[in-house]
Amino acid sequence: MLKIYKKTIRIDSSGAHPRLESPPQSKLSSALSIPAMIAGAILGTVVFSAFFALLLIPVAIIGIRGWWLLRKLKNARGDEQSLEAEYTVVSDTSKKSDSD
Repeated sequence: MLKIYKKTIRIDSSGAHPRLESPPQSKLSSALSIPAMIAGAILGTVVFSAFFALLLIPVAIIGIRGWWLLRKLKNARGDEQSLEAEYTVVSDTSKKSDSD
């Protein structure tokens, strides 16, 4: 069975409830809030950039080292596939002169 509950909430505009009111603000806190937010945004950007730069240095070192090792591995693998042997070049003219 479905029960339906009805609840009514009244908010008095006269300010009877103290939790709904905003605390009084001084002019000094209003004047300093915007520059404080701007300074916080700038400081946060600088800290994030410094952290990113410090993280980027070891990642770049590891990447360059990995690239270097892969390059050395490919060069070493290419040397193993080469075949060395002694050979003599036989041309058609040398065959004709031998048979005469």
